[in-house]
Amino acid sequence: MNAHHSTHTRTRKAVRAGALVAFVGAIGLAVGNAAQAAAQPAPPAAKIALPESVKMPAGLVLPPEVDKFARDILPPSVFTPAVPGHPGIRKAVKPVSGTVTSGYGPRWGTNHNGVDIANKIGTPIYAVTDGVVLESGPASGFGQWVRVKQDDGTTGVFGHVDQSFVRPGQHVTAGQKIATVGNRGQSTGPHLHYEVWDANGKKINPQMWLNQRGVHP
Repeated sequence: MNAHHSTHTRTRKAVRAGALVAFVGAIGLAVGNAAQAAAQPAPPAAKIALPESVKMPAGLVLPPEVDKFARDILPPSVFTPAVPGHPGIRKAVKPVSGTVTSGYGPRWGTNHNGVDIANKIGTPIYAVTDGVVLESGPASGFGQWVRVKQDDGTTGVFGHVDQSFVRPGQHVTAGQKIATVGNRGQSTGPHLHYEVWDANGKKINPQMWLNQRGVHP
């Protein structure tokens, strides 16, 4: 091996080593700063948040020293475990407690586009995933509804609600109370009618969609 080649090889190794040290140092500095920030509580009025364009994976695992700090600034869905075997699918939350009285499919000569879950008037209804409220108010047939753009691009429809606690444009988190069970519109008894529309507006089977996310109404 000639002297020129040997010098070139040593220089290249040195550059790589330097880059690795810098990278590891940057990680250590980031963790240290995060841990220090966690130890310094923010004023009550302070609200730290990531830009909406930043997408975080489900089932995030962080070192203990930064976990609390991260949970203060990241949405709850980031820490929601992914569905086993489907890492890109986050688990969802059951929209309401109660008894399924009618599922998706043919009914009375037409197609029933949702799942009906019966419970008493005033029972809390929850956002199934993180999302943005599209509509909240009167709706033909439903009496009153809430529609939410869910975290996978689908739209969740909550029909026959008695009271709504959200407004269009509002960001909601999975498990957040958004309404209560009612008996408004074309309804034969207090229940939630829940539908899922895909990105093109097609009404898909909400029970299968929930099942894929670990929820069994």
